[in-house]
Amino acid sequence: MRTPPRPARAAALVPLIAALALTAGCSGGGPAAPPTPEWPTALTVDADTAAPFWVVWTAVAEQGDTAASTLQPALDQLDEAGYSGQEWDPACVTASEQQLAALTGYADVVGVGVAFASEKDVGAFDTLFEGTVVSVTSGEYTCTA
Repeated sequence: MRTPPRPARAAALVPLIAALALTAGCSGGGPAAPPTPEWPTALTVDADTAAPFWVVWTAVAEQGDTAASTLQPALDQLDEAGYSGQEWDPACVTASEQQLAALTGYADVVGVGVAFASEKDVGAFDTLFEGTVVSVTSGEYTCTA
């Protein structure tokens, strides 16, 4: 079966439509990229810290003579990201010690953690931080000065 010839006008539009379709995809015509989150502010945790707060644990070790050297690389990574990481006892945050012990199998856990006021802050940190995140726990501060 023979196809009837196209009118000259329609034939001239085909390259124009194709060119527009190709450039529309390259000119940002698609969905906008999500905004990059800002680095969140870490909390300084003490007995007056509002509960609950969240802790992003970036390293965990068994309490002992080698814990400091095991945790040092995580402290260095946090320092590079602009955070003052600290080695602390997960028992100071309700249920954190049990969660980290179950995760690692260590009986006496010590970790490097950064505390945040909200889950949103934790999500932003997790998105931006290129180092390891072992776990995230939330609770209230249970240790005394």
